[in-house]
Amino acid sequence: MWQITNAAGLPSWPAISFTVLVIALLVTGYIVWRRYLSRRMLLNRIAELEALGDAGRAIVAIELDLQALCQLIADQSGHIIDNSTFQVGLFEDDLYHILFWRINNIIQPGPRTFDLRDASGIVGWVRTTKQPLLVHDFQREASTLPAQPRYVSDTPPRSAIFIPLVSGEDVIGIVAAQSDRPNRFKEDDLRRLMIFANQASAAIAHGRLFQLERERVAHLQLVGQIARQINTFDDLDTILVQVVQLIKQTFGFHPVTIFECDPASGDAVVIASSNERTVAENLYLEKGVGFVGTAIATQQTVACNNVTEDARFVRQLGQIMPATQSELVVPLLVNGRIFGALDVQCGELGAFGDPEQIALETLATELAIGIEKAQQLARQREQAWLTTAQLQIAKSVGESDDIDDIVTAVTRLTPMLAGTTYCGILLWDEQEGVYNGRYLYGVPTGTADLFANTRLAIGDWSALDAAHIGQETLTTRRPPPWDKEAIPIALWPIRSTRQLIGMMVVDDDPATAVVLSDPNIDNAYTIQQELLQNIASQTATALESTLLRQAQEEEAWVNTALLQVAEAVNSLIDLGEILSTIVRLVPMLVGVESALILTWDDQEKAFVAGPSYGVNQMGLGLLESLVLT
Repeated sequence: MWQITNAAGLPSWPAISFTVLVIALLVTGYIVWRRYLSRRMLLNRIAELEALGDAGRAIVAIELDLQALCQLIADQSGHIIDNSTFQVGLFEDDLYHILFWRINNIIQPGPRTFDLRDASGIVGWVRTTKQPLLVHDFQREASTLPAQPRYVSDTPPRSAIFIPLVSGEDVIGIVAAQSDRPNRFKEDDLRRLMIFANQASAAIAHGRLFQLERERVAHLQLVGQIARQINTFDDLDTILVQVVQLIKQTFGFHPVTIFECDPASGDAVVIASSNERTVAENLYLEKGVGFVGTAIATQQTVACNNVTEDARFVRQLGQIMPATQSELVVPLLVNGRIFGALDVQCGELGAFGDPEQIALETLATELAIGIEKAQQLARQREQAWLTTAQLQIAKSVGESDDIDDIVTAVTRLTPMLAGTTYCGILLWDEQEGVYNGRYLYGVPTGTADLFANTRLAIGDWSALDAAHIGQETLTTRRPPPWDKEAIPIALWPIRSTRQLIGMMVVDDDPATAVVLSDPNIDNAYTIQQELLQNIASQTATALESTLLRQAQEEEAWVNTALLQVAEAVNSLIDLGEILSTIVRLVPMLVGVESALILTWDDQEKAFVAGPSYGVNQMGLGLLESLVLT
């Protein structure tokens, strides 16, 4: 037995030594334990720094693609915290775009967009305050949270970390980790994720700039490509179809639709679309209705990044593309003249920022210039065609001085040049007061014969009466006397500056009006009408000249005949001989078969037969006894 006290009752030296030894061992153990903890913390710190370093290097090494970058951030965060439920979202104006979203290790389809203007929740609070937020338990801390969360899923999380992505003075986005377990995240998780988020912010900011620049280059290339195609003037309809497909492919927008503005009504009519259903339904919008009508009426770009909140959104378009969330309409405008509108839609909220709007406005300007040039070219073609057709008519009628030849040439050329089925001419006889059918081309022989024998007085055909009185072009569905099936019919007055000469008769059907020599002319019916008017005018001029020339020739013939009679009479002195000469000259000059002169017998107070010509023997016998009181 050790004695641990002396006689005075104080601890002995061995006891003191033992106590000191125990204390020394305890201190040494504590120091060793602290050094162990410090070393462990150092190793953890080193591992944490290595993980953060690896994550940072991975972010820097990746190509500047935002979607891939956000996914990499989510993946690398797994080396730092629990990231089974994780999201990376970016802000654009009042919209929040989640570019990567994983819930319980299942990657969600995306990106998805949320409007932060109303009840922005915790995400909006973090953006506004630029502060991180650690929530240990949503249920216990519900009353103390700085903002109420906006749950999307049916099973809301219990704990979460929200870290702002800060670039310069702006919060460009948020990274958030969530869990269905309470107290899943600690202060160290918050600290580590903040460090990682600072590294990610710079990469995302650069990625955004790179993406904007890449999109700008692609947009400019698209504008240049479309401009080159438009300037080729191959086929505008084909080019417009290619344009809507190129916009769809380059921007990722759908549907893309080009509307043409009706100059008369101002309504917008679809001429090309990336959605075949829109074209098939021959969609049109009234002026001032919807985004398209508003853009045309105001001649200003209309942009809406949330169509559900704008009353101008046309449900007719929404039924065709029910997924539409954003819409941009740019008027096709050149020098104050509106040609139509470019309508671009997207199934995402906030699809149209300044870069997209600027690019599409530039593209719309190129489209408008192309349409204007195409219309100018069409007008030049139309004018060239009209001039050529007029020259052909003028040459044909100018080479003839016979009415029948002129009528035949006009009725044959009109169907070929103007695209009518048939053509006929009725000539007006002023003395008789009737229209005489001369020639009808393009119908069966029997119908043509009936037309040639037609004599129509005023009152025989009401449509002809109206055209005769008004002397204006008239279209009727009342069948003519020569063909009960020939409807509709257009009557074109053949009128000179001095008189009505006749009527040109053609079929009139806008659906079948085709200018045969130039099928590329769009407004064939309008060109046909203008050409028919020119043909009627040239025909009137040619017929008037021919009739005037014939009248002059007849007058000259009469004057010559009278002169010959006068010369013959003046050379004779015997009355009987003079009368015999006159009676012989009359048949030759005026084209009659016989002539007789009655002389006055003053004693008998009656006319008796005198000299005659062309009378047979029986007639001469009767004349000897002829006495007329």
